[in-house]
Amino acid sequence: MATSTVKPPQQLLNEIGTPKKLNHATTVVENSLPSAQAIAQEKTETELRDRIGAFDKNNLKNTTTAEKVVLPNSEEIVQEKTEQELRKSIGEFDKDKLKHQQVEEKNVLPDTDAIAAEKSEQERMQSITGFQRTSLKKAETAEKNPLPTKEVIQQEKAAK
Repeated sequence: MATSTVKPPQQLLNEIGTPKKLNHATTVVENSLPSAQAIAQEKTETELRDRIGAFDKNNLKNTTTAEKVVLPNSEEIVQEKTEQELRKSIGEFDKDKLKHQQVEEKNVLPDTDAIAAEKSEQERMQSITGFQRTSLKKAETAEKNPLPTKEVIQQEKAAK
């Protein structure tokens, strides 16, 4: 068997042979080990799973569950039935059975007594607000404080 050798192209050989300027790269070494907190959490989870898996069901006591059903009393049943009937009658109500009603708005006027009372009140208010203080005369007041006489004092003492 004859072996044939394939020669690479000349351009490829030239590129390999000429040195290129390479950039410096810094390598970052990451710690692939878990932290102490992660180890502690995994340990507690593992212990918990082991305890759950090793639990003996035979230590449990047998119990029966009692279902408590609270039934409504007769008053509640009657109330619910009337409510259902009302809802049914409202839902089945036929609007066509209603009659059109003409509404008359009446403007009720006050009676003569009320009108007269209001007029007198307005006249009184107008006379108060339109009063002229300048038309008043100057008056002097004399204070009188009569003192009791001796006879009146003796009569009061004798009455006691």
